[in-house]
Amino acid sequence: MKDCFFRTVLALLVLSGLLAAQAPAIRKAYLGQPMSDFELPALDGKTVKLSALKGRNVLLVFPRVFYAVDGDCSICGYQYAELADRCQAGKWREKFNLDVLVVFPFSAEVTRSWISRVPAMLAAVEEWKNPKQEDLKNEQVKRWMEIARQAYPKQYAFAAGAVPMPFPILLDEKRELSRGLDLFREEWSGGKGDQNIPAVFLLDSEGVVRFKLIGQHTLDRPSADYLEKIMAAVL
Repeated sequence: MKDCFFRTVLALLVLSGLLAAQAPAIRKAYLGQPMSDFELPALDGKTVKLSALKGRNVLLVFPRVFYAVDGDCSICGYQYAELADRCQAGKWREKFNLDVLVVFPFSAEVTRSWISRVPAMLAAVEEWKNPKQEDLKNEQVKRWMEIARQAYPKQYAFAAGAVPMPFPILLDEKRELSRGLDLFREEWSGGKGDQNIPAVFLLDSEGVVRFKLIGQHTLDRPSADYLEKIMAAVL
């Protein structure tokens, strides 16, 4: 009886190992090559599998989320607002046969909390663009004002609890996708803490990577207008 039990356990372990070995690994994304397939839970409770979207173009967006431990990346908040606004106003879904997927390498709880703070991040961006008169005596503040006004020209404001979510927000809590694409870091661009390098991948209807941008610095991100030009050119 014991021998039978141990043989059963051994068989299950072997089978488990074989299934794990057969699971495709997430590889780095290369232009002109298919993106590795993945399946992730979404914040709305659904599940999204990349291969199930075949026949539609896909824009994959990886925000940095945090620039340090418990330090929200306000640039990501602006990027999120701009993406949500342009995606809806430009009717990307219909115009480009496009699904937008935004990936957070965190749990649902952390992600929801971050989204709830987007209005505060947008307010912070406006403060960068419009510092107090006495603060302009500081050259660093003045220089950052000039950068912010050029990089983040639009003004967005959401009421608390009313942040739009016009696209699926995927939860890569185990970070298998983020690590496989070599995006996840514990320190990057001057900040320590769990974060992704901000990145964007544009996939065609066959899942092939047609455009990608992996940030070299936290300011290195394509605007929504730029992405729309890229989509019009390559899709």
